[in-house]
Amino acid sequence: MPLTFSSLLGWTIYENETLIQSFSTLDWLLVYSITVLTMALALTPTTVIALVSGYFLGIKAIIPLVITYSLASIIGYFLSRPLGSKFHKTIHEAYPKLDNLIERMSKFSPTGFVFFSRISPVLPFAVMNVVLPFIGIKFKPFFWGGMAGMLPRTILAIGAGHLAVSLFTLINQPNNTTYMQIGFVVLLTISIFGFVLLFKKALRN
Repeated sequence: MPLTFSSLLGWTIYENETLIQSFSTLDWLLVYSITVLTMALALTPTTVIALVSGYFLGIKAIIPLVITYSLASIIGYFLSRPLGSKFHKTIHEAYPKLDNLIERMSKFSPTGFVFFSRISPVLPFAVMNVVLPFIGIKFKPFFWGGMAGMLPRTILAIGAGHLAVSLFTLINQPNNTTYMQIGFVVLLTISIFGFVLLFKKALRN
């Protein structure tokens, strides 16, 4: 579903590039209002929205995007929370050692755990909206850690979108640039290093 929806969205944006370039502030407010729901329901990846926003709006897209993914994460959190206990029990029964380790890491530093989860470019935004409440992360660390962790990924994608030569290339090959590839490696390294650090500290406590 996300792949199909994103493909249709990409085609629509490409076909209406000239129209989108003339969007007013009110038009963009409507776009981001809709995007809050599509992000929360895992229909549009945050990276795609950030790339396109960077292409059309440049650095000005940071504030509306931060607000958008923050609101989307809140919706995802509260939609997922009622199912958390049942899911957690299932995971614990299937992978008790892994579940215990993750629980110790998340309880030792919940904000840090959320931050390193969010900054990782291989952990999808919508998936983590579901997983983090399931493992018992409270709302406050979920929100603030998530906002901080998503910011570097958002800035990276906005920059890539702003530097894109054409909308067609951006939509069809969003990660096929040196800028994005280097950013991917840097963010992944930070995420891995952070989890290793949390892992070691959790084992000592």
